[in-house]
Amino acid sequence: MPFLYIRQLIEHRFVRSVLFLQIGSMIGTFVQAAAGIFIARILQPELFGIYSLVFGVAGVISFLLGTGAQDAMSTILAAAHAQRNAQEIEKAFGFLVKIAIVFGCIALFTAIASPIVTQWLYGSALIGMYAVPIVAGSALSTVFFLATLLGLQITGAIRTMTGLMALDQILRFSLSLFFVWLGYGVVGAVAGQFIGAVLLFAVSIWMWQRLSKHDSLFPSLSKVIHEVRQGSIRTYLRFTAWVMFDRNVSALFMSLPVLVVGAYVSVTEVGYFKLAFGYVNLALSLLGPVSTMLNVEFPKKKLSETHQLRGAFLKATKFGVFVSLALTTAAISVSPLAFRVLYGENYLPSIPYIFGLYMYGALFGVGVALGPMWRALDKVRTSIFINVLTLGIGIPAGIILIKEFHLWGAVAMVTILYTVSHAVSFLYLARNLKSLESEGYPV
Repeated sequence: MPFLYIRQLIEHRFVRSVLFLQIGSMIGTFVQAAAGIFIARILQPELFGIYSLVFGVAGVISFLLGTGAQDAMSTILAAAHAQRNAQEIEKAFGFLVKIAIVFGCIALFTAIASPIVTQWLYGSALIGMYAVPIVAGSALSTVFFLATLLGLQITGAIRTMTGLMALDQILRFSLSLFFVWLGYGVVGAVAGQFIGAVLLFAVSIWMWQRLSKHDSLFPSLSKVIHEVRQGSIRTYLRFTAWVMFDRNVSALFMSLPVLVVGAYVSVTEVGYFKLAFGYVNLALSLLGPVSTMLNVEFPKKKLSETHQLRGAFLKATKFGVFVSLALTTAAISVSPLAFRVLYGENYLPSIPYIFGLYMYGALFGVGVALGPMWRALDKVRTSIFINVLTLGIGIPAGIILIKEFHLWGAVAMVTILYTVSHAVSFLYLARNLKSLESEGYPV
């Protein structure tokens, strides 16, 4: 009986798609983790702390890349493809590429000014200078990478989509490791990220051309470029802007803690916290494919099976919590041995903070269905309000905790930020879905 249930589960289209994405995510996670281990061992704690700050600064500036646009456009493109509306698809992809170019330029100009900020925060303009190539590479690769991923998802080419997602991690982190191994230090890690992003841009264009040849509904590269030049950015901007802002505010939760810690402790301690936080997050990254698939599944269910939407949301959340609890428990259990063998004696001070992040990791799965459901219900502004309010209260409180308790204060800060934000959002959505269903209104 259990075997039959598992077989039926695996044969389900959504489950198979998630499994394929999980495989790609695991490959990418393994490459990123392996590269991170060797980079940490080569750089040693002090240089690795600088490396962590550089990537933290680049991560915050990437807030301006508009990378949440594909989440918003997935709803529009899924509907347009189902209706076989080639003109709408062309307009949507033209908008997606244009928005990536516009926000990429904004992010790049911000990165160029970042050395002034890092000189003030950390006493080193080099940290900001090193962040510039990372942001430049991300801005370039984003232009067609996100559009191609979305095109593959909409057409059901999940295997190819999985391969492209894994290639992103493989190119950037393997090249970073290669240049660090050659002895170029932090500069080498930055150069590897930039070159990998350029190569990903080229691969994305090649894949797009293949996609347009195999699916008549998808526009050619020349048509997309024409739409970029002639199309109005206002067409989908109102719908998309809130989603982009929400997605990138959420991304700040991942980058800000490292930057805040760096302003109050030594770069060596930054390295310890970065490794502990990154180690737990690497395990949790396996939840990513679930959210990716829900971006399309929730809007479809809203149109065809509205009465099942709340049930689907609750099931996805329960699944997310179960998986995050299992992943965190497994990762933390092996961390003492893993750090001693993989990172070496110099990084053992990170281990207590990994155990301290257990509650953060165990409850992280509460958020797996939040983003897709906010967008499906077109209530992204409520999500933004919750997240901005949480950051507005949490960051000053976190600074007090860090000043008082150092890295343990940072552990408390990230645990509180994520748990409170996810809990409030979940309770709001669950209650809202229940009231809408009971009142008989279309959700």
